[in-house]
Amino acid sequence: MDVELLFSRKPFVKEDTEHFTSIVPNLSREIDLPKGKDGHSFPLPDEFADRNVMVEVVAAGIREAKAYYANDLAVQLIENYGQVRVAHSDTGKPLPETYVKVYAKLGNGQARFYKDGYTDLRGRFDYASLNTGDLDDARDFSILVLHDRHGAAIREAKPPTQ
Repeated sequence: MDVELLFSRKPFVKEDTEHFTSIVPNLSREIDLPKGKDGHSFPLPDEFADRNVMVEVVAAGIREAKAYYANDLAVQLIENYGQVRVAHSDTGKPLPETYVKVYAKLGNGQARFYKDGYTDLRGRFDYASLNTGDLDDARDFSILVLHDRHGAAIREAKPPTQ
């Protein structure tokens, strides 16, 4: 999956997977479900553990799909200040030079590219500030965090109060 391309096409529908229906799966398995249970879990196959994948489950005429973003990122949103902090999940060390791409959902319901850039030496990126009045019309933000070695994550946030 090209996470940035998919994010740019539909930044506010990370849970809406209907647009994946034409993708041919790399792997398909049938799993027998235990009788008399309301739920069942199964591990992601090892060959996909460190890759971004779409997992689709079909049973009894119901289709559910969910994106799995392989990463070892600790992403912290500081909504009051419109900032995101990115660190390595195991070490807690900041991850400078991590790409961040932000879309805003406007008052009219449209999604529009808002800003992008890279985290600073502290692993922080100000996703809300602009030199325009565009923040006034933003109702929600969708934020892609993308690191070359540590993977990707998508978060949503409210704009900071002004």
